[in-house]
Amino acid sequence: MRGPKTILQTSIFGMQVIDGSETMEATVWDVVFVARMYLYRAFQTVFGDEPTEALLETLFSDVTDDALDCFRGAESGALESAICDLGELKNRFERDKAGFLERAKRDFAHVLVGPHELKAPPWECVYLTKERVLFQEATLKVREAYRSENMLPSQYPRVSDDHIAIELDFMAKLSEKSCTALEAKDREECQRLLAVQRSFVREHLLAWVSAYAADVAEDAPGSLYACAGSLMAAFLPVDDQVLGELLDDEACG
Repeated sequence: MRGPKTILQTSIFGMQVIDGSETMEATVWDVVFVARMYLYRAFQTVFGDEPTEALLETLFSDVTDDALDCFRGAESGALESAICDLGELKNRFERDKAGFLERAKRDFAHVLVGPHELKAPPWECVYLTKERVLFQEATLKVREAYRSENMLPSQYPRVSDDHIAIELDFMAKLSEKSCTALEAKDREECQRLLAVQRSFVREHLLAWVSAYAADVAEDAPGSLYACAGSLMAAFLPVDDQVLGELLDDEACG
């Protein structure tokens, strides 16, 4: 059995977990692997795609709640506060879905598109150098991380590799590969992928996302993007801790 204990039941992603079953057994870590993949993909979609009703329905679904619940044991005040804010945002969405969607579309354009100068530039290099110039040294370091896993942005080289949505996509894909390696019982590859993810979180995302989220909150207070940014910034240090535990606990088998 992997992880600290086996959960008796959970509804997350339709998984049924039964203690002692040889045919269908999942540990705490099995669920965490899937929850991480789901959350990184959710963050990537929010900051990478124009909002749709389907996107919002998914973001405010019970599945998202279940995924976030996996990380509440970290006892992070910032994460608890961000989850509470997400709940309040969900209530606003439920009261007026059409109106909420229209505002979200306006906020998406304001926060992430322009044409005005963005007050919260969604690129890592801007926050590491304090210069509003793209394709800097930090961008090349991010690109090298992608290349090391045989990945590059679909619009390379026309986009700056260190856009928040692209970095989140990288994490989502690595998380998915980790799930595949776990299922295949490929312990060596699973451990390698977890180590790569922890390095990327520490060397890149944790270096700038908190400041970025604060700028988004100041630029568009009360918006979907302010909430998602705060949630993402609160989740990342928890995920760093979880990745460390996954590596130490030999969660891959």
